[in-house]
Amino acid sequence: MADNELEILTNARAVLLELRRNLAKTIAAGYKSGETETAIKSLIETQHAIDVIDHAGDELEDAEEEEEDDED
Repeated sequence: MADNELEILTNARAVLLELRRNLAKTIAAGYKSGETETAIKSLIETQHAIDVIDHAGDELEDAEEEEEDDED
């Protein structure tokens, strides 16, 4: 079960990384009133989501290690 959860987190993270790259490209293309500000806000929100997924993945891996230790 945990492998499936980790796979879901990994897939979600991959999607967010692609979104982050695209937002960075939008910002790098030059200032466009309204569009650039929106891209910056979205980039910050996307990075926050990546951080949350990373944290969740770490917690899941820690829980798996604890289960393995309990089995030994």
